[in-house]
Amino acid sequence: MKKGAYMGTLKEKGGSGSFSPGRLWRRGQILIPSILIVPSLMLFIYLIFETTKISREKIRQQFAVDSAAFIQMGDYTNILNRTAYVNGAFPYRIFKEAYECTSGCSNGTEENCLKLTDDSGVICTYKMLWESGAIPKYKDDSENQPATPLDNKSKWEIAFKDPPRGHMNSNPAVPENDLTLITSDQGIKIYIFWDPAIGIYKFYAQVYSLLGTVEESQMTVFERLTDNFNFFRKSYYLNANTKECVDNPNLCAEDGISSSGGFREKKFVRGSQMFMHYIKRIVFHAKVPQSGLPPYFLGKTNPPQDLTNCSNCNPQGLFQVATFSDGALDGVGRGYHVYQGWDAPSNYFGVDFKTKAACQETGRPCVHALVASQCPQLSSGNNCVWPNPTPKYQTRLYP
Repeated sequence: MKKGAYMGTLKEKGGSGSFSPGRLWRRGQILIPSILIVPSLMLFIYLIFETTKISREKIRQQFAVDSAAFIQMGDYTNILNRTAYVNGAFPYRIFKEAYECTSGCSNGTEENCLKLTDDSGVICTYKMLWESGAIPKYKDDSENQPATPLDNKSKWEIAFKDPPRGHMNSNPAVPENDLTLITSDQGIKIYIFWDPAIGIYKFYAQVYSLLGTVEESQMTVFERLTDNFNFFRKSYYLNANTKECVDNPNLCAEDGISSSGGFREKKFVRGSQMFMHYIKRIVFHAKVPQSGLPPYFLGKTNPPQDLTNCSNCNPQGLFQVATFSDGALDGVGRGYHVYQGWDAPSNYFGVDFKTKAACQETGRPCVHALVASQCPQLSSGNNCVWPNPTPKYQTRLYP
């Protein structure tokens, strides 16, 4: 074979194949792009990793703040709903059950029925107390029937009779010292005698004393729960578990609590945003039996029953209603802002997210939540506490 002929095929010993210089050249071409692509691919992988790490931390912080804000606002929802019950539904149902003439009232001998002195008919004890302004009732209440179910009503229109006590159907209620439980006109025109009148007075004082104790206790619990906003701090601690919370639990999530327009700034304070209203004296009139003619005379508590100076009395008097200021109710309805700062983890590229992604509110990266407590009458100042106490406040969380 000629020497020049060895440009074709080379048979190797022990096998078969072919050798081509062109094929070797094509295989070498992949080295140049690899030098550029592989580092870029590695940088891309690092970028995805670092981005995921920051995104994961931000999602964790957002979840922690949302949970903490929702749980803390639950205290506000509870106090508003419970106060609405104390103001309206409880006294309405209690006195309705105790003094309504559910057996009818035809001849005046039925339970809770009272004859009129001019023999023109009878009146129910419940109606007598409603007309004197002593107790509130539902607007569409049915006479001689049990209390009207209100669960499916969007607005519970419970209030005092106007007149004589329409001044109490405001927010806040107009302060008053004296309450006439049974008026002189009723004492004259109705066969209501002294001993039954004393029984009505004692029951009335007992019920409203209990309601006042309940409201006082509820407000005291609320004040303790919002003194340091521990529910917010503990929920955030459990879900975020940041180093600053571990190092100092009492100041955990301080950014979120102290945010402008937030929990600490708009906290309900007794005497400023929340008010409890009392009466100091009660007057009632009733017929007092006597020998001779006429067989009775019109008696009157003289002096009035002092509700501030007795063994079981509250020094402030006998509780009537509790109210919250229009500003407080409107504020909690519009929502409280929570801006919680967090520290971004270090990254491969050395980017300082603490300054580059800082929020104006916290000076470092932050997450935001807007949480509110709202009732069906949101357009009316979010007031479902008094009048028309409707215990249907709900906690709502916004992005």
